[in-house]
Amino acid sequence: MEVREVDLPGVGKKFAVRTAEGDRLTIIIHNTGHREIYSFREGEDFPFHAIRLEDEEARKLSAILGGAYFQPAVAGSVELLLEQLSIEWLRVAPDSRLAGATIGALEIRKRTGVSVIAVLREGRMVPSPQPDEEIRAGDTLVVAGSREQVDRFLAFARGGQR
Repeated sequence: MEVREVDLPGVGKKFAVRTAEGDRLTIIIHNTGHREIYSFREGEDFPFHAIRLEDEEARKLSAILGGAYFQPAVAGSVELLLEQLSIEWLRVAPDSRLAGATIGALEIRKRTGVSVIAVLREGRMVPSPQPDEEIRAGDTLVVAGSREQVDRFLAFARGGQR
């Protein structure tokens, strides 16, 4: 696959993609977080289809495409591991039980089994956050675990577990 990246000042980034079969896509990631995907027919300069995704939708689609939910049987042993891995993004609401508490105080891993692998905050990322990292309203938590662990985390985050 061929990918060309272009900065769009004041807008975000544009990625022009050509697949091995010659299909063309243009993906625009806006500074606001939403994404636009345009599909082009061979030899045409104007897209025949466009999709707009909000940030959380794009991240969920990325997890699906990346194999977090399903991996074809033809894949090797590394892919088998990825089939068992689920990654989820959760935006923390102001009234969430998570807001204002640290990862360690919430005992997220102990209670649910997931690992918080990143915190997205105000356009930046806190990778591999430490237990003393305070979760704030508006943060997006990126967690990884089995599907069951992720489901437990979502229930816990929404108040289903104490």
